[in-house]
Amino acid sequence: MIGETKELAKTLRPFDAVMIVVGNVVGVGIFTTTGFIAGDIPDAGLIMAVWLFGGFLTLLGALSYGELGSAFPRAGGDYVYLREAYGPLAGFLVGWVGFFIINPASIAALALGSTEYLLPIATADPSTLPSFVAKGIAIVLIVVFSSINTCSVRWASMTQNIVCGLNLLIIFLVVCAGFIWGTGEWNHFTLSSPHSTWRDLFGPAMVSVFFTYSGWFVSAYVASEMKDASRTLPLSLIVSSLIVTVLYLLMNAFYIYALPVTEMKGVIDIARRASHMLLGERISVLVAVMVLLAILGSLNSVILTAPRIYYAMARDGLFPRVLGDVHNRCRTPHYAIAVQGILSCAMVLAGSFYQLLSYSVFFMILSSIATAAAVFVLRFRAPSLERPYKAWAYPFTPLVFVVCYSWIAVRVFLYNPTNALVGMAITLTAVPFFVYWRRRKQRNP
Repeated sequence: MIGETKELAKTLRPFDAVMIVVGNVVGVGIFTTTGFIAGDIPDAGLIMAVWLFGGFLTLLGALSYGELGSAFPRAGGDYVYLREAYGPLAGFLVGWVGFFIINPASIAALALGSTEYLLPIATADPSTLPSFVAKGIAIVLIVVFSSINTCSVRWASMTQNIVCGLNLLIIFLVVCAGFIWGTGEWNHFTLSSPHSTWRDLFGPAMVSVFFTYSGWFVSAYVASEMKDASRTLPLSLIVSSLIVTVLYLLMNAFYIYALPVTEMKGVIDIARRASHMLLGERISVLVAVMVLLAILGSLNSVILTAPRIYYAMARDGLFPRVLGDVHNRCRTPHYAIAVQGILSCAMVLAGSFYQLLSYSVFFMILSSIATAAAVFVLRFRAPSLERPYKAWAYPFTPLVFVVCYSWIAVRVFLYNPTNALVGMAITLTAVPFFVYWRRRKQRNP
């Protein structure tokens, strides 16, 4: 019989929760996205402004999620918030898409992406290696990090702290060295385009920034394992949002100091190019290590946090009960972690998950909008609900977030309505399974 009375261990401290979020957010995006943004808005001031605005929206989201997390300090994050605000079907849809598409596909993409930076460090000519080597390394990484997370959430968080801490240290050292000893030009910041206006902040550039900031809410998934979760969860969301915003602004200032905006346009490896320009070719290996650590931090963070959604769904009787089991000694949702790892490895072998992720983008944005709007719903429906933390500057905080994210959703839909509609159709395949598990739960309470 599944151990229904066992609970997850409460071992995560505020610092652990912050590093889980920072490690999840600071992935490969900040090292590549600015080159594409420079193509959309070739204006140094507006590039800095769009990153600042993205951080502002992230902070608004953190303030909104913080209220929900303090009211419901349980494993599952937005699954729990949507369930409480709109009913169990809304939460189930989020968990369903996360289980079958978003999380295993993200893990597969991160694991494979890490090999692109690991292999050049390990061998002189990675192109001569057969393709199965990269897939094999990706699978090994998934197995290793999944095993660490199965053994102990304390081990998983320590791994996260080390990987993320090293990455932040290297970024800080490279950026400081670039500004102190680099041969950049401060007048790059004065370069502007007569064709760029403030309205460009709400165009394709903001969509790119949105993805680079995505993942700022993941500490909500592990609330059941936090010490004093009602305080730790909102604190982790707010502090990590501020840290990431400052870091992203520093990185973009580093890029602009190194390169004029006209030379940044379309550059994918913007971090390497800027570092090479300021500090010479020898810095390339350190930049590769920096990006690799960022990817590994994101990989471990997803493996750590995502299984708690399936765990919460199983505990509610809306997913296979085995996924709600907690290991007797390790006190982790070991079956949920194992199944997620198997799905991720299968996607690595199949290699056809990038399209699935693109289908899910529109739904991901909608779920963030619905979660922030849940602050309004629950304030109206449950005014007496205990809220140890209330969103600062309510109602403007969640309102501005919902309005801005709705605009991003419209832009994403108009850019590729086919993908958005296919993604929603995939999401709706969850409905018959929800009905099945709901009836099964009613028959076997």
